[in-house]
Amino acid sequence: MFNMENAMLIWRDKNLRVTIWKIAWPAMGEMILYMLVGVVDVAVVGRLGAVPLAAASLGAEIFFSLVLFLNALGIGTSILVAQAKGANRLDEAALVAGQSLLMALFIGLTAAVLTQVYLLQILALFRVEAAVSQQALAYLRITLALVPPALIYYIISSIFRGLGRTDIPMKIGIITNSFNVVGDLVLVFGWFGFPAMGVAGAAVATSIAHFLGFILSLWALMSNCTELTVPWRSIFALRLNIIRRVLSLGIPGLVEQLFTTAAQLTSTYLLVFLGTVAYASHQVAIVVESISFMPGFGLAIAATTLVGQAVGASDRNKISQNSRGCLEMAGILMGFIGVLFALFPYFIASLFTDEPDIIRTAGLLVRIASLEQLTIAATMVLSGILKGSGDTRTPMYISTVFTWLVRIPLMYLFIMVLHWPVASIWVLFVIDWGLRGVVYAIIYRRKKWLEKAILAQSAK
Repeated sequence: MFNMENAMLIWRDKNLRVTIWKIAWPAMGEMILYMLVGVVDVAVVGRLGAVPLAAASLGAEIFFSLVLFLNALGIGTSILVAQAKGANRLDEAALVAGQSLLMALFIGLTAAVLTQVYLLQILALFRVEAAVSQQALAYLRITLALVPPALIYYIISSIFRGLGRTDIPMKIGIITNSFNVVGDLVLVFGWFGFPAMGVAGAAVATSIAHFLGFILSLWALMSNCTELTVPWRSIFALRLNIIRRVLSLGIPGLVEQLFTTAAQLTSTYLLVFLGTVAYASHQVAIVVESISFMPGFGLAIAATTLVGQAVGASDRNKISQNSRGCLEMAGILMGFIGVLFALFPYFIASLFTDEPDIIRTAGLLVRIASLEQLTIAATMVLSGILKGSGDTRTPMYISTVFTWLVRIPLMYLFIMVLHWPVASIWVLFVIDWGLRGVVYAIIYRRKKWLEKAILAQSAK
């Protein structure tokens, strides 16, 4: 007989289910929006030819890599705001928010100046043909000038996530991304009397969209859209102790992002040796799996926010409930996606290409990927739980160790020494995610992170 007491917590507790979903789904929606805009950017500029497409793609990769890399510091802001809200210390949350904006302004200005000064040297690292480099230079001269407002925009989104108001960044994202798409069409092709600017038009559209996001997010933060009021004095009155706390939590995330990006570039370098079909199949499978990451991404944010707020309130029961609820919901959603990957891998692959050889190989990779969906869900959410508790170092250590001591060396062995096919690399991914999940589960069940978080709160 089915016993409700043994049912999943997320099934029994409607309030918990609604609370988690209310935070998670806007975060998923925001990420999907950015993915779709990236597709539109490629589709629009791609009509200009191979050189403009390569230039815009390279420019966008450099710009967004820089901004997202620097925005890794925002995890510290999100955690401290969540914990302060949970403890009902909104004055402290306002101070954290204000000092984070000051820090973003300083770091953004520094990055903008340095990248403009050394832009030619940066582009030289990519060894592209002169025509591509010239147009990428024009793209980056425009977009890199807007790094400060873009970074502030993303940091304000981190503040809203800490408050549990992921709906605000999503709504702003709908406006800015819509403007980006329209701006691409108008400025790239010269519609409605505007000059046809080509690649530079795409850069202007991206820059204006980010500046619009900066204005809207700053207005939302300062206009009492939430329970948090951020006075101007909290921004411009330097408080080094607050900045140190933000950096102590944010720098591990920044380091993790740095090593992850380096690993992605190294992986790409190795996978190219497998040949065109294998590499193209791998890329199709990566795009497919990036869609399955959306629930894990959204629920990791929900876990960081809700656990952070519960830690701030020193409520052990809430910490346990929020953690378990996020894990269960991620398991359900990504488990379902895993079933779809297992049952319809070749159909899913065929949605992205018409080439039979690529469909055949990519379909196999998607089916292999079905085996790692649950462990990816657990890894992403458990990482979010630890971060919400204030432990950002453990996720950094786990990610760096498994990426650089397991994944990359074995990829080199499989590809360069043993000459195994691309499917072996995806089996390696399954094992890698599985081992990460086991390590995270052990750390989570020992509860040392919880005791440390509660002790830190009681000391305040």
